[in-house]
Amino acid sequence: MKTIVTSSTPLLRAFYVVLLFIAALWTMPGTARAQLVIGSFDASRGGFTSLASGDNSTLVNDIKTAIPGTTLSFSNTLTPTFLAGVNAVILGVATTETSEITPLTFSEQTALHNFVLNGGTALMYTDNDTFDPNAPVVNASFLTPFGLTTTGTIPPPANPAILNPSGPLTHPFTPVTDFTTLVSGFYNNPGTGTVLAQFAPGEAAIDYFAPGTLGPHSGTAVFFSDSNTISNDTLTTSNLNLLLNGLPAVPEPSPWSMIAVGGVALVGIMLRKKHRIA
Repeated sequence: MKTIVTSSTPLLRAFYVVLLFIAALWTMPGTARAQLVIGSFDASRGGFTSLASGDNSTLVNDIKTAIPGTTLSFSNTLTPTFLAGVNAVILGVATTETSEITPLTFSEQTALHNFVLNGGTALMYTDNDTFDPNAPVVNASFLTPFGLTTTGTIPPPANPAILNPSGPLTHPFTPVTDFTTLVSGFYNNPGTGTVLAQFAPGEAAIDYFAPGTLGPHSGTAVFFSDSNTISNDTLTTSNLNLLLNGLPAVPEPSPWSMIAVGGVALVGIMLRKKHRIA
């Protein structure tokens, strides 16, 4: 008579291996499991507000240090295809302190708005209405899809305090105390956003749209009223942390997905287990 003799030791060993695998995946830093991809205009379109520009080398290094594994993607044009490949965008209206980018086309405005509606994060930097003769037009091309308007030219020093020290964009990177500007505009109509800092009542410096504000699946949108604040010359610690806190968290794997992976691994080990026939 043939008898199949199966030792419980290999099965038990396999079970322990799977448990260790799940534990290792659970404790693995999020940045090792997934990457944050940030989109920006290339230097030819974005000038000194592009993350590809040397003017933002400090900012790029700071982002990669704070959120290891972050990668960057650049484009001359905002398209649905480009935006589908990034988690967040950082965009500014100026190429220099006295010149603007080419305003967003209607199709770019639509693509950007849809990106946020579908869960993307957009950090956008507008400016005062006199830095370029066409400044009101380029500012409006960023703001109109989201229901905001901006105006004014506020000379330095103008560093409005954060209104809620424990509110949005104040954590996890600290300290966040104020918004340091160079020559800023202000949002005279913040739409449905939350004003995080203001120069005076009715003069919003930062306008924040929390996830779900613009639509049931919408992501975060933040509007900063001075595009100089992303370049090296005005990159204060507080300004940097406001930006970092606006970026999306790196996706975490769900417990169920890890259990499923572990289960598949266990089944595989069991199927490969040798049987001794006596």
